[in-house]
Amino acid sequence: MSSREDHVMITQPKFAVLYVADQERALEFFSGTLGFEVLTDVRYGDDARWLEVRPPGASTYLVLASGEPGLAERIRAQRGPMSTVWFDCEDLDATFVELSAKGVSFSVEPRAAPWDPGGTTRWAQFTDPEGTVYGLSSGGG
Repeated sequence: MSSREDHVMITQPKFAVLYVADQERALEFFSGTLGFEVLTDVRYGDDARWLEVRPPGASTYLVLASGEPGLAERIRAQRGPMSTVWFDCEDLDATFVELSAKGVSFSVEPRAAPWDPGGTTRWAQFTDPEGTVYGLSSGGG
């Protein structure tokens, strides 16, 4: 083996792309309601906009992309309402209370995670204004 093959080349996910129907509404939800940092908000080309947001201090960020007209709806129709993005938090119950007070809708309130045999993980699900559902958890390994 060469020395190049001895090294792990991929270190972590850089970003995840979320296709949204309305970038402004998504930006308000993620930055205003959830408190994410806005890393980049740049217009380019004719009508394109590049938006990056992340939870404070996180290294992985989200790109809120518009894509072609109707793309977000077609993706949701194929995938179902559940996003491919799952979030972590330090205190699920406190986060649930805070976000509920801000009007965030939870389809699953905090509870023990059935997939964690150790019983230390708790989880919930919340919905964004476009109807996309996200997982949220705390604890566990």
